[in-house]
Amino acid sequence: LTDREHTSIAGSSMGGLMSLYAVCDYNHIFQKAACISPSFWIAKDKILDIVANSNISHDSSVYIDYGSLELPDHMESSEALFAVARLLLTQRARVALKIVPGGAHNESSWEKQIPLFMDYLGL
Repeated sequence: LTDREHTSIAGSSMGGLMSLYAVCDYNHIFQKAACISPSFWIAKDKILDIVANSNISHDSSVYIDYGSLELPDHMESSEALFAVARLLLTQRARVALKIVPGGAHNESSWEKQIPLFMDYLGL
């Protein structure tokens, strides 16, 4: 099925950042995105600008999570995390925001989130 309603994107770290970009700038293609530990520290202001100026549809779903162990190392990420969620909600997109207790910025931590975002996105 190639229609938008059946097209999702997911990624972790830089892939999480790219998934957010894809659902915002290519929302006509991607209805759903899972952004796992997105690398918001790369360019926080640019990311906020992209989300604020996106034309995301109300039927879009975005799952974003961050590990509690990684947030203290990236204070800009925690600020951006809540700002991105607020901007998406302002546009009436569906948003799930999760701080993963004991979660770190690594594959073994991200793997545990797969059932959560798959369920949320209806995949």
